[in-house]
Amino acid sequence: MPNAAIPDNETERLIALNELGILYAPLEDRLDRITRTLCRLFDVPFAYISLIDSDTQWIKSIQGMELVDSPRSTSICSHALLVDEYIVCEDLSIDQRFSDSSLVTAGLELRFYAGFTLKSRGLNIGTVCIVDTKPRQFNQEDIATMRDMVSWAQTEVNLTQLSEVQVQLLSELDQAQHEAKIDGLTGLWNQVAIKDVLKRAYQRHLLTQQPYSIMMIDIDNFKAINDTHGHPFGDQIIQSIAETLSTSLRPSDAIGRYGGDEFLVILENCSHVRAEELSRRILTQNHSLIFVSKGEDINCSMSIGFSSTEKLDVDSPESLLEHADQSLYQAKEGGRNCARG
Repeated sequence: MPNAAIPDNETERLIALNELGILYAPLEDRLDRITRTLCRLFDVPFAYISLIDSDTQWIKSIQGMELVDSPRSTSICSHALLVDEYIVCEDLSIDQRFSDSSLVTAGLELRFYAGFTLKSRGLNIGTVCIVDTKPRQFNQEDIATMRDMVSWAQTEVNLTQLSEVQVQLLSELDQAQHEAKIDGLTGLWNQVAIKDVLKRAYQRHLLTQQPYSIMMIDIDNFKAINDTHGHPFGDQIIQSIAETLSTSLRPSDAIGRYGGDEFLVILENCSHVRAEELSRRILTQNHSLIFVSKGEDINCSMSIGFSSTEKLDVDSPESLLEHADQSLYQAKEGGRNCARG
């Protein structure tokens, strides 16, 4: 089998892959769920997810066969790095690129291959694949289903980075559009953008059935602070709290300024218990913030309302948001400087 060409963006591709920090990690159950589902959906004997570095194809999850990490030069998937989205070969034995591969001529004698690219920062880093020992057709409906499965895999692979929905948003925006989605004071997503993230996260939840949670966060007595100490001082508080939120949460969590002194946080792949833990962490870290105005030390507290798909039977992202808002109201009524969910 002839070696696949090296992509023009190979250096950038390898940087994006290494930034994930999962190349040498053991197989994880969340990826195995995807490959098991692929076998059931397409009625194929084999499915796997791989990452490809400069010389090795690393198998991160596999079903149906004992395929181990292998040289990139012998990998069918290395050819997928050269395309934008996918390679489908309905019969490997008659494709000149693969017909003399040992995977085709001996052993498993594979015939069908569909490999869809995994991406990080918009660059191909690996593949999600289904294979079969007999030729088969692959129609547009199959492609659409595979795209959904790859989207699920993208979310799992990128957990240590920005969530996939945020990466997708960033990739869609040119500079002018990007600025229109960013809050000028804090550098966080603005209300329009964070509501878009909320909608996309809900759609992903419907696909993967993984729990996700949200937080509504409001600065306590902020109007009084603004009236007493002035709006520039109030802006300083908002900026500091935005920074605290960014450092308290996971890289995959999306944070937006939802109103004047209100923030919305989207926590994908996050249980109700984990959301409560994160709420407490935020309150603890915020408690250490001391602001000085006119020689006076000011400790500015916040209240948090959170909700999770794990605990609620929600039928829309708006209903999850409504519950979080109600929980925030309960936190305010309960004395402020606390979290309710």
